[in-house]
Amino acid sequence: MHRRTVGHYSVEVRTLKAPTGLWKAAYIVEPAGHAGPRDFVMITLLENFDDERAAVDAAMEKGVRHADWLQDARPICRD
Repeated sequence: MHRRTVGHYSVEVRTLKAPTGLWKAAYIVEPAGHAGPRDFVMITLLENFDDERAAVDAAMEKGVRHADWLQDARPICRD
């Protein structure tokens, strides 16, 4: 498992070796500990990869892009 924080979101990547010998990767974007109650979880399963490192890199890149998008879409909080 690999994790990175992007703004108010946490990106987690998990991999699994399929019986065919290929790697599957999924990324999860969820609120970090300090995010608000309206935030949600996004889970996406990616295609097959020949090696685990390629699977992790691809999933993390896509997960970070989704977290960036969510971060940019958050309304600006005013006191």
